[in-house]
Amino acid sequence: MKNLIIDIFLVLFLLSSLMVVLEKDLIRALIFLAFSSIFLILLLYLYRAPDVALTFSIVSTGASTVLFIAIIKKLEKFGYDRDSV
Repeated sequence: MKNLIIDIFLVLFLLSSLMVVLEKDLIRALIFLAFSSIFLILLLYLYRAPDVALTFSIVSTGASTVLFIAIIKKLEKFGYDRDSV
């Protein structure tokens, strides 16, 4: 049963990571990046590395997502148009 859960999380992680690369809208790509980080955190926890999962969750899902959103908002302020991509 545990192997099935790990396989599902691996597939979800790969699909969300693929969507990060293929998505043209930066906000949607950022959402997929957050989902791939969450799936990786769950995989780390299932592989019995809760300390690594906790550290990765703080850095990846928290700080990086907020930083990327701030950068995208600054880009829009300087003329980046999300609809033109």
